Amino acid sequence: MLKIYFNQMGRLLAMLVVCMMAVSASATPFKNIHVQLNANESGRGKVYIRTEDPSNQQTRKSESVTLKATIGENGKDLAREEGDPLLGLYMIWLYGEPEDGFELAGFSLVKKNDGEYTKADLIASTYTDNGNFDDPYTAEKVDEGYEFIFNANCPREVDADSNNFANADEAREAARALDNWNEEPDHVIYAVFVPKGTVLPDGDSEGVESVKASDKQQQAYTLLGTKASSAQKGIVIVNGKKVVR
Repeated sequence: MLKIYFNQMGRLLAMLVVCMMAVSASATPFKNIHVQLNANESGRGKVYIRTEDPSNQQTRKSESVTLKATIGENGKDLAREEGDPLLGLYMIWLYGEPEDGFELAGFSLVKKNDGEYTKADLIASTYTDNGNFDDPYTAEKVDEGYEFIFNANCPREVDADSNNFANADEAREAARALDNWNEEPDHVIYAVFVPKGTVLPDGDSEGVESVKASDKQQQAYTLLGTKASSAQKGIVIVNGKKVVR
């Protein structure tokens, strides 16, 4: 009988450990995150941000918007290694609505003058273990704008964890009550609006232009002003513009 008792107790303890692990695994950390989204050039489009934070779900549409939201972790950023403080996925939705005659090329973490953006400057959706994560950015119209999911995680300590509260809602409110958002935005993002038909260069080159077949026949020059051969690689000048071959 004693042996049976200890066997039963062992099974109960094992089940308890499994349950505790399951609770821990489902815990949701929350962070107070400060984000700013801007149109890269005025008069080209409006931007706004949406979140899953019920107290700050959407900013007003403008050429520049700022969001301070309490965001819960939702999956992992698989582009990062275990132990990296930025491994978690803190999702926000970026939108850019172009004015007539313009289109949204994408979003960038750098501000460049109009005519200097390349495809390499545009951020791509993070690869995550979240099955509901839309990846990559497809420039399809969603509701009233173009949707892009951005990982707003930042290297600050977790402000609250649902594992220490009755539920995720209480944890979120406890994090929000800290009122400790960074004074400067954790992320500053630019919606890159370009004239319709514009094709961004692939690399880190200058000159946002529509591709013209006639450019191939035009004479190219090196940065020293000498004529460049057809085999010349690197930055060359074509029709007064810098182009990367």
